[in-house]
Order: sequence, then structure tokens, then C-alpha cells
Amino acid sequence: MFDPNYLESGEFYQRRYNNFSTLIIMPIFILVIFVILFGLFAKREIVVKASGEIEPTKVLSDIQSTSNNAIDSNYLSENKLVKKGDTLVTFESNNEQVSSKLLKNQITNATACLKSMTLYKQSINQGSSAFKESDEFGYDSLFNDYIAQIDSLNDEFNQQNSDKQTADSQAEHQIDVLKQGQTKNTQQISECQDILKSIKTGAKVSNNPYQYVYDNYVAQLANAQTAAEKEQIKQAVISNVQQQIDQLTTANTSYDGQIASVTKNGPLSKSSTLDKINDLKQQQLANIQKKINDQQQSLNELTAKDSSVNKEYRDTVIKASETGILHLASDKTNSKYLPKGTIIAQIYPKLTKKTSLQVKYYIPVNNILGLKTSQKIKFTVNQNVTKPLSVTGKVTKISSAPVSLSKEGSFYMCTAKIVVPEKQVDQVKYGLQGNIVITKGTKSWFNYYKDILLGNKN
Repeated sequence: MFDPNYLESGEFYQRRYNNFSTLIIMPIFILVIFVILFGLFAKREIVVKASGEIEPTKVLSDIQSTSNNAIDSNYLSENKLVKKGDTLVTFESNNEQVSSKLLKNQITNATACLKSMTLYKQSINQGSSAFKESDEFGYDSLFNDYIAQIDSLNDEFNQQNSDKQTADSQAEHQIDVLKQGQTKNTQQISECQDILKSIKTGAKVSNNPYQYVYDNYVAQLANAQTAAEKEQIKQAVISNVQQQIDQLTTANTSYDGQIASVTKNGPLSKSSTLDKINDLKQQQLANIQKKINDQQQSLNELTAKDSSVNKEYRDTVIKASETGILHLASDKTNSKYLPKGTIIAQIYPKLTKKTSLQVKYYIPVNNILGLKTSQKIKFTVNQNVTKPLSVTGKVTKISSAPVSLSKEGSFYMCTAKIVVPEKQVDQVKYGLQGNIVITKGTKSWFNYYKDILLGNKN
């Protein structure tokens, strides 16, 4: 049977422990214990928030302004797909075209002149004209003048040789005349000696031009009365004949002197003329070689100037050096003038599933503690769509020193490599901006609130 006393005891305990105070204090106590345990053991992620922009991990090419001239055409636009060789910017180039045309004309003339000089030198070396047609610079005429000078020297030698031959001929004739006279005298001497011999010996002579002397002598002897007269006549005739012989002998001696005095020049040498011709040749070669060197130097200078002007002319057109996506470096690309050397745009790789992307962002100096590479980030682009683009990544670089961004203060520049899911690749564009959350560690909730109370924001 049921004992009623137990009911009284239960009612007592129920009234003792189920009162209002017990029902309020116990849950609060348990809650406090739970909060304390949660604060001590539960962890909270410590994050840093920033704003970032999508860009490639590698820039294919920097596009610099190449001229200070006014812009003629500008085809630059953000996120424009360009192919290698596409024209991006053209500058006014009237001055460059005029200079290039003028220099090309000068180079053409200088080249033609140098060719004429070379032909002139070749003509001198080979001794005959190498010109196939009339030379506009007159070097064919100069060569003709050179040949005329050589001909003049040869003519001078030939004239000297002709004069020498004439003089030698006259000398030979004079010698022949003198020898003929000498021969005649010698013959007369012989004839006189025959007459003298006949007188002395009494032998009769015949066929002698001086027969009359002997006949007179014989006639005088016939008229002589005495031997003394005959001897006297004989000695007188002998004396006269001997005197005639002596005169003829003296004349012969004189002929010898005259013959000896007639001189003839030796063979006329052409070496002097050849030396003069060689000197003229070397002089002309030296002169033309100097002109060739000067002309070549002038041509090199003109070519260098033309190369510079051509470069300036080529610099009036900027073409894409790579195939990719355009990113404008500044908002001044629509200006009329872009100073030479200024980076006006960059070419990014074409976006595909394999394109490597990164996010660049800036962290204030007071939030940099605890940040390091390899930490995870979350990048969210708040586009005007129902589901925003959200990707994850890792920090790859943190600048070693802060940079000052105008009045906003100093910041560290950071980059993080991101991974875009294949389904969201079509949503990605270079230059998209979004919010970045970097997880730099965890701490207990107790330490988190303690740091807040102590003013430690890291």
C-alpha cells in the first residue's frame, strides 16, 4: 500500500528546491561557467581587412610613350584585347618625314659620289677608264685630264727623242763630211808622195793628178845647163812638194780634231718620264683616297643621322609588342601630349583558366604585425549580382618598407596569389576591386577582449 507520509516529504522537497530563486540563479550560474570556459578555450580568428585589386602575376609588356609630339590617334582603352603588332598610339610625324626624306636624298647622292670616286681610283690603277657612262660628278673628266697629262709627258719624251735623233743625224753627216775631206787629203798626200818619190828616183809617174808638177820638173831639168842648176831645181821642187804634203798632213790633223769635237748623245732613257708618270699617278691616288675617306665618313654620319631620324619616325607609332589585355597606367592617356618615357599602359596576359592571378592591396602600418607570407586570404568582389565573386588565396609578398599614400598615411604593399574556380573565370576582369580578409592567427575570446580593454589592436 502507498504510504501517505512519502507524499508529504516530496511536497516538502518540491517546495524547497523549486522556488523562483532556485530557478533563476542556477541557469545563470551555469551560463557564467559556460561563458568562462568558452572564453578560455574557444578560439577566435584574428583578421585584417583591406581593399584590393585583381592583376596578373606577370606583366607581359610595359607601354611607354615614345615621342613628345602631339598625339594623332589614340586606340588605348581599359581591358581591351590587343594582338601583337596592333597600333595603339600614333603621333604627328611631319618633321620626321621631311628630315628622313632629306637625309635619304643626301645619302643617295653621297653613295653615288663615292661610287664615282671608286671608279676613278680603279681607272687610275688599271690605266683605262672604268666609267661606262658620263659621270655626273665629273670624275670621268678628271680621269681624261689625268690621261692627257700622261700623254703630254710621253709626247715630251718622244719629242726629246726625235730631237736627239735629228741632232745625231746631223753629227753623223758632219763627221762623214769631215772624213771625206780627210780621205781626200790622205789621197792627195799619197799622190804627192808618189810625185816626190818619182822626182827623187827619176821613175816616171802616170795617172797622177800632180803629174804636171813632175812634167814641169822634167822641163826645167831639160833647160838646166849645169848639174848644180839641175840639183837646185830638184831640191826646189822637192821642197814645194814636201810643203804641199805637210799642209795636207796638217789639214788631216785638223780634221781629226774636228771629228773628235763632233759629239753624239747616248741613248735617251725614258726612266725620268716614267718616274714623272708614276709620281703623277701616286699623287692622284693619294688625293682620291683622301676624298674617298672623307666621303665615306660623311656617308657614315648621314647614315647614323638617318637611323636616328628613322627611329624617331618609328617612335611616332606605338604598337603592341605582345598579345594580351590592355591596362591603362593612368587617367592621362586621353591627353593631347604624353611625355616621352612615360609608362601609359601595360599588357596583361589574356584571361584563361590557366592564367595566374594575384590581388594587390595595402595594409596600414598599425595592422602589419602578425602578417606574413603564406597566410590565407579571402577576396570578395561585391558585384551587382545575386551571388558575389568570392575566391581564396595566399599571401606571396609583403613590402619591406611602408609607402606613403598622400594624406591617408603609410601602408605596406602586399600581394596574394588567388585561385579562381573554373565556373567563375568568366566573371573575372583585370582591375576588379573588392574586399580582402586576411587571417593572421587565432586567439581565445578571453585574450581577444582583454586586448581590446588594454588597447592592443593586434
